Amino acid sequence: MNIKRLATQLAGIACVATLAGCATNDQGLLVVDPDKVNAVIMGALTPPPPPPPVPVIVEEAYVPAPNDVYIAAVADRDVVFIGGDTFVWYIGPDGQRHRRFYAHGDHRHEIFARRDQLHTVMMHHDGHLPDHAIAGHGPEGRPGGMPVNHAAMAGKPPAPAAKPAPSSKEVKKS
Repeated sequence: MNIKRLATQLAGIACVATLAGCATNDQGLLVVDPDKVNAVIMGALTPPPPPPPVPVIVEEAYVPAPNDVYIAAVADRDVVFIGGDTFVWYIGPDGQRHRRFYAHGDHRHEIFARRDQLHTVMMHHDGHLPDHAIAGHGPEGRPGGMPVNHAAMAGKPPAPAAKPAPSSKEVKKS
């Protein structure tokens, strides 16, 4: 069916191409512009552009940490290195600024990297940090499986482990 349709279209295009050079009036002047005909033929023969690629959504792995609530909303100026320790300034529920110890040494770059990761995780969870760990996965889901549905997985017991294959010693005994 498709071959017949294609053959009919190509025959029509060939006919138009053949007659395009012969389209003159009584005075011998060209009535049809061959450049326009060629443009129409090329438009018909050129396949349409491919559809745009599907956006790839990759969800990073996330494991909750005690300082995440402070790091997610911290500004660059609120991460300080004082006396050999790294601190995070935050505004507490009382409206006052508080200093929270993060680690010994200069860990500012770790805090900024963690903040970027938390913002990515929050983007995929309606602007909130999840209260449970999330395994990272790409658009095709877990390796060798269906995409992860975190809401459906909550409260389900883990699947039983596969039984190991018998060793060569066990096979010989049988």
